[in-house]
Amino acid sequence: MKRKSVLLGTVIVLSLLLISYVNQYANALGILEPPTNLTARAVSSSEIDLRWTAPSDLGGLLLTGYKIQRSTDGGSSWSTIVSNTGSTATAYSNTGLAPSTTYTYRVFAITPLVTSSPSNTASATTASNITAPHPPTGLTATAASSSQINLGWTAPTNNGGSAITGYKIYRSTSSGTETGYVNLGNVTSYTNTVVTPGVTYFYKVRAVNALGVSPFSNEASATPYSITLVQSGLAGSDSLTNETRTKDQLLANQGYWTYGGSATVQNAPYDIFKDSQGLHIGVRSLSNGSYSGFYGVTPDTSALLFHSVITTFPRTVPNMTTFYENGLYVQTSTQNVNYVTCYSDTSFWGTVWAIASATGDTDGITQFHALWYDKSPNQPLTRDCTIITNGQNYLKVYLDGVMVYSNSTLNLQMPGPFNAFLEPQTSYDGQMLYGIYKDYYSATDENVKVSNLPTNAATVSIVDSSGNILATAPITGSTSILDVGKYHLPLTANIKIYDSSSMQIASTQNPIKIFGGDVYSAK
Repeated sequence: MKRKSVLLGTVIVLSLLLISYVNQYANALGILEPPTNLTARAVSSSEIDLRWTAPSDLGGLLLTGYKIQRSTDGGSSWSTIVSNTGSTATAYSNTGLAPSTTYTYRVFAITPLVTSSPSNTASATTASNITAPHPPTGLTATAASSSQINLGWTAPTNNGGSAITGYKIYRSTSSGTETGYVNLGNVTSYTNTVVTPGVTYFYKVRAVNALGVSPFSNEASATPYSITLVQSGLAGSDSLTNETRTKDQLLANQGYWTYGGSATVQNAPYDIFKDSQGLHIGVRSLSNGSYSGFYGVTPDTSALLFHSVITTFPRTVPNMTTFYENGLYVQTSTQNVNYVTCYSDTSFWGTVWAIASATGDTDGITQFHALWYDKSPNQPLTRDCTIITNGQNYLKVYLDGVMVYSNSTLNLQMPGPFNAFLEPQTSYDGQMLYGIYKDYYSATDENVKVSNLPTNAATVSIVDSSGNILATAPITGSTSILDVGKYHLPLTANIKIYDSSSMQIASTQNPIKIFGGDVYSAK
């Protein structure tokens, strides 16, 4: 038994010597590198967090954990606080520390055979006893759009000896009051999207740590821009499909539209009625070659833009010497028959669409000017027509959203105000020929004006619900002018304001109905 005990003791001693030798040999040869980049950070009065980088070379050995030592005398003496973390994790939180105390640390890598030399040392000083944090600073509030205010602030310079865990955002519509708050995590920005354009909001922020909340930060305020219609451009409108009326009912109850024409003087046949397709006006000549017409006409208007969807039929007339014309006419309200027109011209050879102007006297036209016509075959019998004119020198016409004519050097001799006529006229006596009209409107201009724009605004756009930009324009002197004349109005879209970086800074809250001549103000 004695020989066995001696033998066992000898084996143990030899094993310890072997391990010590291997450890020293491995370290001497640099087989096991020490941990590097050790850092220590005090997060409270009782906790310091350590971070380090694993050894760059393990020399083929298996890393099983780390030994952590601590010193309270600057490294003159060390105590082991963790003999083996049992993990390859490179972070450790040393808790239960004394406040206002400096601790120094070093870390060793451990393998089954050897332990590395120590890492670099790192020191941190715990905070004094925990208090509420100091307030956040530098709070700013910026209106990013009509529906968004962005907040930003700087974390407290003193966290009270305990890590900041979050913030409380307070908002009010009057300065100096705090009526409610939103709890946030440990972030230093917030986007407030539940806001009303034109309302000023006041904000304050408080920081939160383990003990409680800080005093209030500075107060910051912002007002989301509102985009408000201050003047409508709509001068008159009638869908012409909103009711069913017979000829007798229309003639007996003339309101916005009044009816008349040469057919009544000539006793030529005419007809008029309304249904879901629009306003139907029909006329027939008393004899081939003699023109008769009948119309609906608006009251006097100061509008500059006029629109209607016009349908004409048939495509041809059977007589080679007769014609049928049907269109939208804009005429001076003085006694002279001076007008511009977007119309269809139907003959034996088919139907073409044309733009014309005419001047004359109280008895009729004396000069007729064909300004444009479509030469293509098999033209549609329904066209969407917009006429824009100042009655003096300017005329622009769109057909189906395409500008077909524009001139600013004309001599139209059409002093305002104007009347708009929906009128067919014919020199064919074989049958009643009808024009159908719907979606009539007039507007004070072809442009939309957005004024009182913020100093950092660069462009304004009209954007539909699919994100398509329908019109865009730069800003001159705090005002932007957007051309919408080519569109069938009203546009249902948003008006959006952008800065020079194409960031949106304001928008109407919801899509609005937009007419030419509308004037909007941003504030």
